[in-house]
Amino acid sequence: MLHELDPMLYVLAFIIGAGCLISAPVSRVPLKVLKLEAISEWPHTRRMLLGLNVVIFGGLLASTWTWVIHRQLLGAGASTACTVQGCHALIGDSRWNEVPLLGVEWGIFGLLAFTVLGFIALSLLFSPTEDWNRTWIKAGLVFSGLGLPAVAWLVLVELVLADSAPVICPFCTMAHIATVASFVLFLLLSRSHDGGDWEKAAEPLS
Repeated sequence: MLHELDPMLYVLAFIIGAGCLISAPVSRVPLKVLKLEAISEWPHTRRMLLGLNVVIFGGLLASTWTWVIHRQLLGAGASTACTVQGCHALIGDSRWNEVPLLGVEWGIFGLLAFTVLGFIALSLLFSPTEDWNRTWIKAGLVFSGLGLPAVAWLVLVELVLADSAPVICPFCTMAHIATVASFVLFLLLSRSHDGGDWEKAAEPLS
């Protein structure tokens, strides 16, 4: 069955998985194997910040891809960007592909949300010693946390509410995983900062 999946799904899974791996405490070993010794020597907090940026980039791509699928479905009634039935049943149905009360496509909403998170995460990566970093970490934690109810709602739609449920949109799932992973990483960074483990001596990247 794996050979029937769309190639872009592998790309997204690789990016998000790589971000999670880089963020792990044991990432020094695989980074050294990949000849990335400079990154492997970073303190764990700095590697978490890098991994967070990679995860958010994967979420941004996943959200953009769902928007591409929706555009194709509107224009041609079919999509070459996703051949899985779940994409057609969910992304192609305006009942489930619009943010409640806002009427905005979930793909556009996710794109904007991951852009904001990416700005926060990238700022922290390049300026980890600034006085404002604690405030921005908390902002990232709150903002990514707001995405969790959205993920819960969309999973409920996939499993229960949609026609012919359960139906799974794999690209939506990639965006969901990136959302949850982003929240977890912001939470770990927040605890690192509040616990006094934040590397105050780390020089900003050049």
